[in-house]
Amino acid sequence: MKEFQLPQRLNNLHTALEQCSQIDLLSDGKNKVFTIGERIAINQERGSIFSQIAHENGEITMLEVRTYKVPPHIENKIKFTLSKITN
Repeated sequence: MKEFQLPQRLNNLHTALEQCSQIDLLSDGKNKVFTIGERIAINQERGSIFSQIAHENGEITMLEVRTYKVPPHIENKIKFTLSKITN
């Protein structure tokens, strides 16, 4: 992933999780957007992005950088959630 895309991707993942959390609070979790496992996967990608940023800032070595991307079915749910937010 290119450097300029990292902050936007990180923001998108955060926004999707935040939206899911708000739905959980409002409806006692009945209309969850993401399952617990999907939320874990999204946070795994967020952690991966943070490690890439840390490497770019010289805080960690390349060997310490994690790479993870959510599976396609979760990516589709993220895109759907973000599109609902913007509409």
